[in-house]
Amino acid sequence: MPADIFSRNVEFGGVFSADGASLTFSGGTATPFGSGMLVQNVQWQYQQNITRLYEVSSDQIFLVAGRTQGQASIQRVLGPTALAVAFYTQYGDVCNIENNDVVFAAQTDCSTADGTYGDTITITLKHTAIVQVGGAIAAQDMVINESLALLFLYLTYAVTAGAP
Repeated sequence: MPADIFSRNVEFGGVFSADGASLTFSGGTATPFGSGMLVQNVQWQYQQNITRLYEVSSDQIFLVAGRTQGQASIQRVLGPTALAVAFYTQYGDVCNIENNDVVFAAQTDCSTADGTYGDTITITLKHTAIVQVGGAIAAQDMVINESLALLFLYLTYAVTAGAP
């Protein structure tokens, strides 16, 4: 492993491109949610509740695994499209939650000379619904920025081997 001019050990760890990432929304409608949503930022948190139990007469600690819960937020630019109305209709109605998923996928490597790709990591927020909507606009650009808060029931994580 070579050292650089600052005596730091340097090793190439690989490369990936942000172009290999995608965000899609699935719902029970025929309308595909994805491009055109003008999503600028997505964040999610998923947690499990764990309760600690202590016994008075011992040093033992017992753990009780509780329920899981997830929250997500999406910041996007509100654009003049019927897609936003269809999205609100689908994800804003909690009765549609069984069909509503948010899927983030990213390739772990750039395409190679033989046309194959690295693995794809897929994170799926299962059974998602909008719980809050907010917005902001600034005079300098007159762009309407929207913030959505969502809940989801559980998160899945999968890795798919690269393909041509």
